[in-house]
Amino acid sequence: MIKIEQIPQIIETGIYTSYKVEKQLTVAALLKELNLESKFFGILVNGKKADKDTIIKATDEVIILPNIAGGA
Repeated sequence: MIKIEQIPQIIETGIYTSYKVEKQLTVAALLKELNLESKFFGILVNGKKADKDTIIKATDEVIILPNIAGGA
């Protein structure tokens, strides 16, 4: 299950949420489904960094983290 209602909280607070997907899809398809741009988020699948072509299975845990940039 994808908890779409928590996406604004991730964007505003930087707090991540884990997700379970109901069907097999790629990271790119998941981000499109959630209306998120990949350049703003880091994706972990089962604790490992994933790219846009990584396939997510229904048994996988997906964590979406906002990318953080900065410095002086």
